Amino acid sequence: MMLELVTAVRFDGRVSSGRTVPCRLTCETAGGDEVDVVAKLSAGCERRVAALCIEAISALLAADLDLPVPEPFLVSFEPEFIADLPDPKVAEMARRSSPIAFGSKHLPPGYTSWPVGKAIPRDAVAIAAEIFSFDALIANADRRPDNPNCLFRGASLAIYDHELAFITEGIIDWRPPWEIGSLESLRRPGSHLFSDQLRGKALNLERFAGAWLAIADNRLDGYRAALPTEWNSASHQTDQALRHIARVRDNVDSALQEVRRVLT
Repeated sequence: MMLELVTAVRFDGRVSSGRTVPCRLTCETAGGDEVDVVAKLSAGCERRVAALCIEAISALLAADLDLPVPEPFLVSFEPEFIADLPDPKVAEMARRSSPIAFGSKHLPPGYTSWPVGKAIPRDAVAIAAEIFSFDALIANADRRPDNPNCLFRGASLAIYDHELAFITEGIIDWRPPWEIGSLESLRRPGSHLFSDQLRGKALNLERFAGAWLAIADNRLDGYRAALPTEWNSASHQTDQALRHIARVRDNVDSALQEVRRVLT
């Protein structure tokens, strides 16, 4: 999976929740097919285009790790489309944003947000453990019971909203996740959507470790090449995230040992 560029052709409304004011769009591919997308504009994000870069890199990584992330897209907002937007707030945001937004394919009917207190379905425990591990290893603290960023339909899960991942520089007491004690904060109740329910369970993360090891340097180069030039102002954050991924890969056994430690 890489990032296909699609063009927004119809505004279908705002998503009912989300501090970044994501919106639903019908988009057109280069081949003329339509795809429903949930798009995030840079002006709605605290980190601006850096947030979009991190969203894209996280989605590509999650897909390579075979985690349940909606298909990502680059979404082009043409001037004529922006001029005709019926929602004044979205139109104003679009005018202040990069002309390329980050988009995720809208999931089929039946998916709903993870409610507070929901038990992990038995058939979803393994993938929930991998999602917890993913968040721990990419420093994503933004998947909690009060902000799940996770949809479900039966035992099928879907994760989204990773713009706050890879924030490690300047964070007091932050240490790489492969160091013993680095993930201690994840022992706190409610620190992650799944942490309390996973604690004490026997978890097999061998498949997940193998998927990390399969991410070669040229694949990471592909992540960088997939980002549009319109996001080049965030090259520092992009480089930092890709370096982090490579270092996790090179230390993944120790990192997952630390994950297991905080879930004991």
